[in-house]
Amino acid sequence: MKNVRVWFEKKGAVRYISHLDLTRNMSRGIKLSGLPVWYTEGFNPRIYMTYAMPLSLGVCGERECMDIRLTEEFPLEEIAPRLNAHLPADLRALEATEPVDKFEEIQFGDYEVFLESQAPDVLQAKLDALLGREAILVRKHTKKGDKDFDIKPDFADIQVQTQENGLLLQLRLPCSMGGSTNPALLLEALKQYEGEEPYSTITRKRLLLKDFSELR
Repeated sequence: MKNVRVWFEKKGAVRYISHLDLTRNMSRGIKLSGLPVWYTEGFNPRIYMTYAMPLSLGVCGERECMDIRLTEEFPLEEIAPRLNAHLPADLRALEATEPVDKFEEIQFGDYEVFLESQAPDVLQAKLDALLGREAILVRKHTKKGDKDFDIKPDFADIQVQTQENGLLLQLRLPCSMGGSTNPALLLEALKQYEGEEPYSTITRKRLLLKDFSELR
């Protein structure tokens, strides 16, 4: 039995499928690829797959990963091409490696958020006004009910680049099994406080450990 980490990207229209549908597509791709994968035991055997910090609906992922188990030796360099022959458009395996870090060690995610605007300077001023507030309260749904959270500390280190047709935000947010901050909360706050609701694209670039090194 050998553990293998499959790295993949989820972009385009595929970003709108749920994590359950992602799992179904990956399972179908693995079955059709003929890879010698291990199935769970019990009444309803299924392909063993475990994911690192599933993406929120609508968020693109540049370097996501899942772990599978192989029942026999198989060249790692052949896994991604095998899978890609049976995956839908915009869902593409990048490579397969041997796992080094545990998913439980993930603490942060690096994101890019593009905000489309014909007047980026105006949007920049409103974003600055939002981030200049003493607190940015946004209502989040929890298991115990709705609750207001101050998201300002999590968005304190945003890097902003002005582009011809909008703003490109780069940010690092908490992303762990103990709790995560969704970049979309900033968009909710921008609408709530400044009345702005630009078309946006959110992309998770990578997952990071406590020391900010990239997950391996």
